[in-house]
Amino acid sequence: MRFVGFLARKIGSELVIEVKDGTTFSEAVFEISRKYGFGPIDLERGSHPDYLIVPLNGRSQHPNVKLKEGDEISFLPPVAGG
Repeated sequence: MRFVGFLARKIGSELVIEVKDGTTFSEAVFEISRKYGFGPIDLERGSHPDYLIVPLNGRSQHPNVKLKEGDEISFLPPVAGG
């Protein structure tokens, strides 16, 4: 897991977690967001806050993708500026 912005200040910039075999991207995001108090985020139901982008391995992925060793989920606030 990689956190940026306000979440990095709250949780830390990186976190390694173990998940059960067969855990999906959506299940992992739901549990992490609930556990650390910025969710729950339910990607399967489209419950996704406007203040976060949640890619898997740097790309948008289907919520039902099964995670494998070495996958990285990031919780990123959108970039703004001018």
